[in-house]
Amino acid sequence: MKERWIGIGRITGLLCIDLISYFSSLLVAVFTRENFVYFITRGKPYYFFSYQYYLSIWWMPVIFITILIFERLYTKRYPFWEEIRSILKAVTITVLFIFFMITVRSMYGNISRLVLIFTWLYLSLLTILFRYWGKRVLYYIGLWKEKALILGTGPSAVSTVRGLINDKQMGYSVVGFLDDIKGINEIEVEGTKYPVFCGIKNFTKFVSMLEISTVIISMPGLPPEELTRLTNHVQKNVKNVVLVPDIVGIAQINTELHYLFMQKLFLLKIKNNLHSLANRFVKTISDIAIILLVLPFFIISLAVISILIKLDSEGPIFIIQGRLGYRGKVFNCIKFRTMYKESKKILNDHLTKNKEAQTEWKTYKKLRVYDPRVTRIGAFLRKTSLDEIPQLINVMRGEMSIIGPRPYLPSEKHEIGDYKDIIFMTKPGITGLWQVSGRNELIFSERMKLETWYVENWSAWLDLIILFKTIGAVLRRKGAY
Repeated sequence: MKERWIGIGRITGLLCIDLISYFSSLLVAVFTRENFVYFITRGKPYYFFSYQYYLSIWWMPVIFITILIFERLYTKRYPFWEEIRSILKAVTITVLFIFFMITVRSMYGNISRLVLIFTWLYLSLLTILFRYWGKRVLYYIGLWKEKALILGTGPSAVSTVRGLINDKQMGYSVVGFLDDIKGINEIEVEGTKYPVFCGIKNFTKFVSMLEISTVIISMPGLPPEELTRLTNHVQKNVKNVVLVPDIVGIAQINTELHYLFMQKLFLLKIKNNLHSLANRFVKTISDIAIILLVLPFFIISLAVISILIKLDSEGPIFIIQGRLGYRGKVFNCIKFRTMYKESKKILNDHLTKNKEAQTEWKTYKKLRVYDPRVTRIGAFLRKTSLDEIPQLINVMRGEMSIIGPRPYLPSEKHEIGDYKDIIFMTKPGITGLWQVSGRNELIFSERMKLETWYVENWSAWLDLIILFKTIGAVLRRKGAY
């Protein structure tokens, strides 16, 4: 009974959040339309309907809420970026359906299309923001919080907890780990210590004692028969069971799940989106759109930084290096010069005198602690990633993309090994998954795994996520050396 009332409270809370988002967006849209028309015509709109009039059109918010229901945004716990995608989809369908309704009912004279367009923009933004903060409030008062117990104590289980901590939108509160391993009393994840309970056979006791509603099984080394038996046992005692499968490294985002009921099997259909000519065209169009958007900034920054480089040290403004591009073809990659003219000699002397630097160079292909080759303005450009701005010229020439794997040096080709067959399937990017995942804090092999995962899981939505994350990574300067 308690869970039922919590469920009702959770849905009611989310419903109130969405309605507040809708009516706030409509209010701002009406205000914007009136002032926008006034700015253009220097007079009041010829057709003007008050905010109260739009409030009287009751079926518009009903359509919005109905589509949110169909998107399962009241019952399913989506990860942060998946929820954003579902919200944007729901808002877009809502506005299109409203346009359809006013066409069928011949209401064009009664509803401003400009108001609907502004409503679409504001509703997309406010629904995301209000849900983000609203869920935090609901979590704090216990309506969005769901206790979860992790079965397993290995690296996969720890990674699962780390993921749930970083994605609080899902609302899972991990109470601890459960395993048969003795001698481990607690595990620390992201600065928090979680208790480790021993005895999977006594699973029912722990579920009852801790009031668990969700169990996450993260035991990839368990044989299939034992995993099936454990899953069946767990499923009888809790509301939800989440299974973390042992498919690390396999493409996930572009994967579809199919069922063979009679054989009691499920199939994973993995699509390679970059094999599609249409998808590659979308990626190219996106690059062009971003270039046009940042073109004024590009021209100004090019002029200012060029002057600073010349004033700081002797040498050219740009450095042009051969890099491996699409299908392994070498192209001339353009960057602002961040090092002194005799950088190779300086590096060799430094590595000869410093064994720690030798180890660091072999591991990361970078000098993270101290790099004597880097100029004063060069250090600033690297920290802020502004040294890569000239690569927009490579994008314009079709040699690079805004988002993609990093452009490797020809000398690194043999170190890439078997990964090159995947990495060279697309153009290298100015930014990418590596940059938003720690950059130079990751070793070379981890970087290649990340970029292989990116290519195998590519989608326009993934590029958009990386683009937004890049802004945060640049501001935090994490991993920039």
